[in-house]
Amino acid sequence: MRYGGNTTCIEVRCDGKIFVIDSGTGARELGNLLMRESGGEPVEATLLYSHHHLDHVQGFPFFVPIYQPTSKLNIYSGTTNQGVTEQVLSAQMAYPAFPVGLDQLPSDLNFHIFSAGETLTFGDVTVRTCPLNHPGGAIAYRFEHRGHAFVQASDVEHTDDHPDSALTALCKDADFFSYDSTYVHGEEYERFKGWGHSTWRHGLDIAEAAGVDRFIAFHHDPSHDDAFMDGVHRDLQEASPGSLVAIEGMSIDLLSGSITTP
Repeated sequence: MRYGGNTTCIEVRCDGKIFVIDSGTGARELGNLLMRESGGEPVEATLLYSHHHLDHVQGFPFFVPIYQPTSKLNIYSGTTNQGVTEQVLSAQMAYPAFPVGLDQLPSDLNFHIFSAGETLTFGDVTVRTCPLNHPGGAIAYRFEHRGHAFVQASDVEHTDDHPDSALTALCKDADFFSYDSTYVHGEEYERFKGWGHSTWRHGLDIAEAAGVDRFIAFHHDPSHDDAFMDGVHRDLQEASPGSLVAIEGMSIDLLSGSITTP
């Protein structure tokens, strides 16, 4: 109830540019917000997919801007098959599961492909990428703008006790690093080993090795209730004062370092 129950959807704003990482169920509320803010003007955004598992795409059919003829959405995914993203989004909107097909949407949808490790440029915004260890693969993103950096790395499972060298390099001197902390270290992680997720303790190892300013524990297991997450927060603060546990609706200003929570 307090930490949030929607699946992954992160908004990144760089001046007037709007980026969205994944379209989990949180995309519904984000779409409503963008429509209210637009005041009838066209909505334009760049959607970057970490991967195509259901919890990261299932909010797309409820993202209101896609039903507006003036909306423009550039959709990027790091995959070897350019058609995968379009196929996944189309499949979940296919009859009889959903009444409106992807090919019936009036908005301007443009699909793009890149290779993991490639750097993307959007004007004065640089987005660096890195492959992640997850069933079917996943992508981490590093946003650089105005001399600041934010890294989003989910979903990922560490492979040994040493920080992943590629991900550590991606996180070098970042202001904030959001990492897959689905499980807690110990018996729980061992029980689900191989499922493609990690722990906040391993995320902290990467953050410390990379010189990250502040760490964010992200992608909570849905079986972890508020009381459990309060415990995670206490343990994380003890291990790394100033680190954060992601809360739905949390807003971070990289220019000032201020953090707002609901």
